Amino acid sequence: MNESYFGHMLRQKSKDTENKIKEKAYYVKKTVQTSIFQANHRLHHHKKRNGADNCISIAIALFIIVVSLFSATSWLFWLGIVSILSNAVLLIFSLSKNNGRKE
Repeated sequence: MNESYFGHMLRQKSKDTENKIKEKAYYVKKTVQTSIFQANHRLHHHKKRNGADNCISIAIALFIIVVSLFSATSWLFWLGIVSILSNAVLLIFSLSKNNGRKE
């Protein structure tokens, strides 16, 4: 009887420990999921866009065009032109989006 009692107690203790581990694992999983959701929310919904990034890219593209003119490489010139056009479009869209939010 003593052995069966101890066997039963060991099984009960192991079952309790297993349940506690499952609860803690569930808590950790939920905490991590919540943290990931909050980080994604902050990254995607609280961006403050300004035109400085696009202006810097346009300045770099102008530098590429100047270098291409000195080195006589046409593909570099066209790369600079495409970069300026794409950044100008992005700048216009970001400015119009910001103006729409302010009103």
